[in-house]
Amino acid sequence: MTKEFDLSQFETLDTAVLTVQDPRGDDLEVNGKPVTITLYGPGSKQYNKAKHVFENATQARAMAALRNKPVKNAAEQAAKDLAEFLAACTLSVDNFPVDALDIYTNPKLGYITDQVNKFLGDTENFLPPVQKK
Repeated sequence: MTKEFDLSQFETLDTAVLTVQDPRGDDLEVNGKPVTITLYGPGSKQYNKAKHVFENATQARAMAALRNKPVKNAAEQAAKDLAEFLAACTLSVDNFPVDALDIYTNPKLGYITDQVNKFLGDTENFLPPVQKK
């Protein structure tokens, strides 16, 4: 491998912005401004730290179930763990004056939680813009 090779040209960005849509598929707006959420992506330190915490919690519940010691309220705990993971991956929520964790734990805002989870799962969202030649 030569020293001229620039690996960074293949790396993903640390953050990306999701424009939130309402349940009808239109941009969600507050006072005429779109609601956006800036998220840490799969290549970022923040995402990876949050993912390890989330996976450890999931694994602990699975191991408890295998030992016939299932966690009480496992489904509720799994939803809470997901909400905490998503909140840890959230840099900012813009034009929506609510804390990220409050959004992700509110079942009536589940459409936002679903969008954030899906957005984080698609690495393409964290690619740099294509340079036109």
